[in-house]
Order: sequence, then structure tokens, then C-alpha cells
Amino acid sequence: MASDNKKRQKLSLSKLGRDIFARFFGFEQGIDITDDVAVLYRKNVVIKNIVFVSNIMYAIILFTLSLTTPTSASNWVITVMTFPLTFAVNRVLNQLIHLDIKDKTKQQVAMYVSSLYIFFSAVLIYAKLYTIAYFETAAYILVFYAIVVISFYQLKKVLSGSFVGLLSLLTFIHLFWTYNLSDLAQGMGFFEFLPHFLQRPEFHDILLRTLLFTLFYFVVYAIVSMGQYMQDQRKLELIKRRQVQNDYAHIVGDLFSVVFSSSYSLMDRRHAAMVQQMAEKLAGYVGLNHEQIAHMSQYAMVHLQYQEIKNLLDDKSDFDEQSYERLKAKTELGSRIAKRMQLAQKCEDIARAYIEDTLSEKFLKDMLVIQPSITAQIILLSDLYITLRSVKPYKRPYPHKDVLKAFRGELGNFFDYDLKERFLKFDDEFNELFNSF
Repeated sequence: MASDNKKRQKLSLSKLGRDIFARFFGFEQGIDITDDVAVLYRKNVVIKNIVFVSNIMYAIILFTLSLTTPTSASNWVITVMTFPLTFAVNRVLNQLIHLDIKDKTKQQVAMYVSSLYIFFSAVLIYAKLYTIAYFETAAYILVFYAIVVISFYQLKKVLSGSFVGLLSLLTFIHLFWTYNLSDLAQGMGFFEFLPHFLQRPEFHDILLRTLLFTLFYFVVYAIVSMGQYMQDQRKLELIKRRQVQNDYAHIVGDLFSVVFSSSYSLMDRRHAAMVQQMAEKLAGYVGLNHEQIAHMSQYAMVHLQYQEIKNLLDDKSDFDEQSYERLKAKTELGSRIAKRMQLAQKCEDIARAYIEDTLSEKFLKDMLVIQPSITAQIILLSDLYITLRSVKPYKRPYPHKDVLKAFRGELGNFFDYDLKERFLKFDDEFNELFNSF
């Protein structure tokens, strides 16, 4: 019991963690990927949250620096100023992002402001820490971190611009901050100093850093390029699917309307209820189990649900996953209704052919291939019996004994032998059930 409680608590905490991540950093918050502005808005929100976490990280780094150098008052001043700066930056970004969430220009401005802040904050932290041996490597990693964060926008233009800017600025920092060229030159001229500098370890270190940063950029750029291509292709496919979905909804909806209007006589509720009850009784005599009988009973009345699919989609402009599921459910229901109406029409065709004495071998073969399952035969037999016993525009009602004679003769060929024999054996009960209506 205790183990189960611990497992449930662990699952609950895991779900809570996933929900929190999805809320602040996830992209599965009902975003329509065909809406470029909505996608950019969500990316801006996620980047803003990443910036907030980054600012906290910067504050921790600066706080650690202040603790390691307690004699430097300037470090504490900078550390203390980081907290209001963090709040101010996130507030500005939040206002920019939410100024107009449907305006592409405003969202692009927010994107560039976020990218520039990530860009310069990483450089400024490095500028502060590069002189400290234990902090220089960690601070330098922030430059790579800035590229990764900016790559989240999945825009090659923004990423390439950031790379050029960062590479230029880093080269300047390496030449004039990390390794001060004026100190290394010691009064030498440019052409005199250049061969000397190219042989020094400082140049080799700068070259190695530049090559590694460039290599890292190309890998990230390849990932972004692939991601942007796949995102564009998914968007195109979704647009195509929605267009097909829209056309399909119109075509099938019109088709259903035509079928329903031409088959209105097959949707008599009283007649369908009689067929349902008689089919349930006959199914019990045949030996169907409860699940099969329940499924058959629902199928016997399903065509009366045609009103539910007259409009396949309530709002054709609403193309989310829920609308797709609604369309799928209504299409499946429409398919079952169409099959049930086909079975009802089969009953009408057999009854007319019998009354008009036009039954033939070809007609029998054509009818036998239409829904030959035992449940469909049970419904058909019940429907045909009730149809022959009832008043129709094209016929008078037949007495019970004449209907039995028909089933023993030509009409019996349309049904399974055991099913027909079960019906004939308990004919009195079916006659009583019909008369009870």
C-alpha cells in the first residue's frame, strides 16, 4: 500500500513537472502552426521565460564571484544591480510581446530585442569574468549558449546575423581584452608585429576558439535549416489537409443531404422500432450473445440519427484537432447510417420484386452480396416481415399466414437456412409481437 502511494506521488509530481514545463517552455499549447504570427508569439513567450532563467543564472554567477572576491565592492554593486535589471528586462519584453499578439511586426520587434539582449548579455558577462582564471571558461560557454537560445526561433536569417555579430565582437574582445595587442606589440609597427603575433600562442588560442565557434555555428545552422524546412513542410501539409477536410466536409455533407432527402420514407421511427424489437427477439432464438444483440439493436436504429450529421462541421473555419475528430466521428456515423439505409432499401427492393412477381436468379445473386452478415440478415428478415404485414403505397397488408408462405417459398432463398427455420418455428410469437404494435 505504501509502495502504491509513493508511486502515485511520484507520478503526480512527474505530471506536475511536465505541466509546468509545457506552460512556460513547451510548444504544445494549442498553437496553430499555419498561423505564423501565433507561432512567433509563442516562441517569444518561451524565449522571454528562458531570458528570465538566464538572468537568474547570471545573478548566481555574479553572486558567486562576489563571494570569492569579498574585497571588491564593485562586484557586489554589480550583483545587486542585476536583480532590478532582470525585472526590468523581463517587464519590457513582456510588454513588447503582449502589445499586440496578432501583429507580426510587433512580434518581430520583440524577437529582435530578445535576440539582442541574449547576445549582449552573454558578451557582457564574459567581459566581466574573462580576467578570472576559474570563471573565464564558464563565461565563454555563455557565447555558445546565446547561439543555441537564438536558434530556437528556427530562422536562418536571425541566426546567421547573430553569428556574424558575435564572431565580430568576440574577435574584438580576444584581440583587445583577452589578449591585449597593445601590450604584446610593445611599440612595434603593424607589419613588424604581425609575423611575430602569428607565431605566438595567443594567436593560436584565438584561432582555435574562432574555428570551434564557427564549427559549432555550422552545426546549429544545419539543425535550424532542417527544422525550418520540416516546419514549412508540416505547415504546407496541414494547409493541404485542412483544404481537403473542408472540401470533403462539403462534398460528403451534400451527398448525405441528397441521400436523406431521397430516402425519407425509410426513416419511419415506428417502423424502425418494430424492426428493432423483432430483430432482438429473433437474435435471441438464433443464439447471438448479449454483446452481438446490443450492437445489432443499435445498428437497427442508427439511420434515425441522420440529423446529427446534416452539418459535418459546425464551423468550417475551425480547423483544430477537435474539429478533425468531430469530422471523423460524424463520418463514421454517416457511414453506418448509409449502410443501414442500404439494408432498408434492400428490404424495399425485395418486397417490391416479390409483390410485382419479378424475382429472378440474377436479382437473388445481386441481393445476397449486400450485407450478408447474420446480424444484417436478422434485421432484414424482421424488416421484410413487418413491411409485408404493413400498409404501403404500393401494396395492401398481407396476413401472417401469407407472409409465412412467402418465407417458406421464394423469400426464404434470401436468408440463411437456420435463421429462416428459427423464424418459422416461433412465428406465433412474431405475429403476436407485430399485433401488439
